[in-house]
Amino acid sequence: MNKLKNIKIVFIDIDGTLVNKKHHITIRTRKSIKRLVEKGIYVVLISGRDILYTTEKSKRALASNIIVSSSGSEIYDYKNKKVIFMDVIDNEKIEKVWDYCNKNELGFVIKAATGKYINKYLIGEDKEGGKLITRKNELKKILFSQIVFITNDLNKINAAREFVESLGLVITNCSRSFLEKKPADRYRLDVNNKKISKGVAVVKLLEYLSIKKEESLCFGDYNNDISMFNECGFKVAMENACDKLKEKADFITYSNNKNGVAFFLNKYLK
Repeated sequence: MNKLKNIKIVFIDIDGTLVNKKHHITIRTRKSIKRLVEKGIYVVLISGRDILYTTEKSKRALASNIIVSSSGSEIYDYKNKKVIFMDVIDNEKIEKVWDYCNKNELGFVIKAATGKYINKYLIGEDKEGGKLITRKNELKKILFSQIVFITNDLNKINAAREFVESLGLVITNCSRSFLEKKPADRYRLDVNNKKISKGVAVVKLLEYLSIKKEESLCFGDYNNDISMFNECGFKVAMENACDKLKEKADFITYSNNKNGVAFFLNKYLK
């Protein structure tokens, strides 16, 4: 583990990695993160979730005040209220999404630095904290960085995938049930501009902080973490991670339900 002697930054995915199945951050994990931050090592949460959610989890985890959210389209310093990077989706495309989703009774979440905006067809937990948009002109003055399509209809989500491609956007993440084409209560597609990913955000933040690739470490569990693994010096996959990610890992730690992040940090980053 000589590679870990000079680590200056640690990236940690949230769902399936940092939090357990109850979406809790354990005391053991919080203590291990706090210890690193006090040593001067950046601990950055990196997620497909929106800015507000990722910020809340970062504070809860006692991590650093810089977060990466919305699948890499936002890098934000919440202590200094500074947007370090934000990739904006063209407003014309946002309006086309509005028309498409409302015509086809498909739920959406559109994310911005100011929070998340939803329509009346949205189902599930994503309604929480979302501002309901009832008129298209409400979208004009907001800078959006990511779109999420959500429905319990597999045919509708398949059609949405084709619609996304027609707009020149890309799917950066999706629910496992959609990927595996299994029956589910809901299906989810995260959509961004092309060339956006967690890996792109990692490169931008390393450059911003003047940190070398070999001085970085990351934790992840799913396909959307592959791009992050490609851009970090040392890669740790969770025991519950998908096979593709495990193949790229330098180390496989315990699962998110067994304090896998805390175990690795406490044993190898002393």
